[in-house]
Amino acid sequence: MWHARRVVASLLLVLWWAAASADEAWRLEKDEDGIQIYSRAVDGWDIREIRGLTTFHGRLSSLVAVIDDPATGPALNKFVAESTVTQRDSDTRYRLYNLTRMPWPLSDRDVLNQREITQDTATHAVTIIDNATDGLLPPKNGLVRIVRSRQLWSFTPKGNGDVQVELRWLSDPNGPIPSTLINALSVSTPFHTIDRLRQIAQRPQYAQARLAFIAEP
Repeated sequence: MWHARRVVASLLLVLWWAAASADEAWRLEKDEDGIQIYSRAVDGWDIREIRGLTTFHGRLSSLVAVIDDPATGPALNKFVAESTVTQRDSDTRYRLYNLTRMPWPLSDRDVLNQREITQDTATHAVTIIDNATDGLLPPKNGLVRIVRSRQLWSFTPKGNGDVQVELRWLSDPNGPIPSTLINALSVSTPFHTIDRLRQIAQRPQYAQARLAFIAEP
């Protein structure tokens, strides 16, 4: 069973990189407080893909514990109003429902993500992939369903207690929202998310977290 889950997750990761390939190189959009935010064009998308990088000094499990906890969703992203696990197959595979509040006059959005968490046994690097699903949850009145979205967190130990944090994000909010507005928000939002991740991971309940499915380097 575990081997099968790892194969599925690996296939999802391959599909992610293949779909996100683009001729344009990464363009630095912001470099502040040890966080770099990049963007690039992606074939077939008007919306740019975002890449965020930073370094965290602390335990690998602390970072994973924050992302794995649905309660931190609204704290990590100021637009997220609700984050709930709707179906859990295992500790490392589950469906996560997010409700996103959009600024007026835009309609609020929701998305049901399939999440996969894997760890490389050699490097101890952890990858968390969220892929939007379609047709698994009935639409809700007043909400626009996001069905084209993918997010990847990568936590790679670098020695001396340092962990490289990488966020890859490409999401279509669905509906008549100008791509220029989306691209503008796509810099400030991941910057805020990565900054908050570093802060929350230092709280005692996360700093000392022990996860059965994560091996510390």
